[in-house]
Amino acid sequence: MGEYKKINEESIKSAFEKVILKKDKVIILYSGVWSFINKLEFKNDIGKKILQIVESVVTKERTLIIPSFSAENFIKSKKFNIKKTIDRKNGIIANAALKANYYRTPQPLHSYLVFGKKVREVKKLKLLTSWGPTSILGWLSRNNARICVLGIPWNKGCSYLHRFEELYKVPWRYFKTYNGLLIKNNQKKYCFEKKYSSPKNGILRYDFNPFVKFLKTKNIFIKGKSDFFLESTTTNQIDNFSKIFYKKNKFWEIIKNKNEVKNWIKNNPN
Repeated sequence: MGEYKKINEESIKSAFEKVILKKDKVIILYSGVWSFINKLEFKNDIGKKILQIVESVVTKERTLIIPSFSAENFIKSKKFNIKKTIDRKNGIIANAALKANYYRTPQPLHSYLVFGKKVREVKKLKLLTSWGPTSILGWLSRNNARICVLGIPWNKGCSYLHRFEELYKVPWRYFKTYNGLLIKNNQKKYCFEKKYSSPKNGILRYDFNPFVKFLKTKNIFIKGKSDFFLESTTTNQIDNFSKIFYKKNKFWEIIKNKNEVKNWIKNNPN
């Protein structure tokens, strides 16, 4: 096997400077560092160091948002500790942000960590559903946020793509409310999240690749460096092309077993 060049902190910073434009005011980062972690020059506090690099590019004059989902934990325990509860799949950057002085939205399934200028705006969101107009994803859309995806392909790591399932009311989902206890500063209170949920039986077999391939034909992605995966685009660009994909019922292309799902819908009307 050939030798590969180690990825250092400056390389990561220059890559983010390439995919985040000066005009961007809000940036959301989805990440999976595991895909290139063995190539990193630094080995200690990896999540914290990458987070600090991203913060240095974003600065406090803009806003950085990082998903901190806890659905797996909350559905099992019915408890959401806003300072501690987080699913493992969020990765080391999200865990580093959780330990830092970030504001965390009080959603027990799909919370987000927020740093920077627009924290107060996020705090005022009603968060009536997980992905709808009052959600943080709706807010990202209204602010034309820059979506950055690090280390993982768009179809695997960008949960913003689920927004359109609620927006266009795909027939394989239905609204369901999840409730339990929110724990903050040793105080407990009732919390809930209303989500446009998939069937509990796990029948859905997703593949967002057709949607991502469709977006790639529109040349909306900015690429970072070749030694690790980093790309970005804006919510407005994804939103605009989602209208074509979803309103023409092309959304069935993201379901691999659509005949089985259609049959389930037929036999299980809401």
